[in-house]
Amino acid sequence: MNPLKNNCRITTSWDDGHPLDFRVAELLTKYKLTGTFYVPRSSQKPVMNRSQVHELSKTFEIGGHTLEHVAIDTLSDVEALVQLAGSREWLEQLTGSPCRVFCFPSGKFRRRQLPLVRQAGYKAVRTVELLSTANPQRIDGLCVIPTTIQAFPHSASAYARNAAKRFSIAHFISLPAAIQSKGWTFLAEEMLRRAMENCGIFHLWGHSWEIEEQGEWENVEAVLRTMSSFRERSKSVTNGELFGHPSQLISQEPATARAACAERPT
Repeated sequence: MNPLKNNCRITTSWDDGHPLDFRVAELLTKYKLTGTFYVPRSSQKPVMNRSQVHELSKTFEIGGHTLEHVAIDTLSDVEALVQLAGSREWLEQLTGSPCRVFCFPSGKFRRRQLPLVRQAGYKAVRTVELLSTANPQRIDGLCVIPTTIQAFPHSASAYARNAAKRFSIAHFISLPAAIQSKGWTFLAEEMLRRAMENCGIFHLWGHSWEIEEQGEWENVEAVLRTMSSFRERSKSVTNGELFGHPSQLISQEPATARAACAERPT
């Protein structure tokens, strides 16, 4: 028996709580995958109603995404804490389950705001860092979760800008694949293969409303189908389950943490 079997993990996450999240949920169920849905109470776009969020929580993990889908980096600490804690309390009351994970709307936050997330009661945050197959890192007492690929047709320059923010060798190693890729689905397959080879984590994320606008449903299903084909060699987990492996969390020095995780510097 291969001692590394099932050490690799695959996860998904879906932001903004749009009613089309149920279409994503149906595809995940079809391919025996799981994931985390980050849901605000209200937003500039349509969001699921209370009964829909409760129904989704019976099968999938629900994470915080502020009360009103606001960019945390524009708020004072007091205002940010209201959005952070309020979102967790609202979801816990609605779903009856602990809300352990949070995702910053638009991926925007300041490095100094990470302790506020912990103060609000969360154990982990998911960022919009791309091209990563690494384990989560522990920063300021939080599990900081990167992603591998977004279900969106990014340009090569967008991947380059995302990688440049991290100053990470691992990201620049993955960057040529992103630049030379024939599309995000081809890049997803390449990064999935790398994750399996290195017993890492493959993390697909996206917005259901954006998938609809871009006409990407067929591509999303194709990638989920491919992910499902690797289930014998990996374990499908929620974002919250990623930090159920404390021995695999990596502590970072503050200077490195700032470059790797904060979308906006302090």
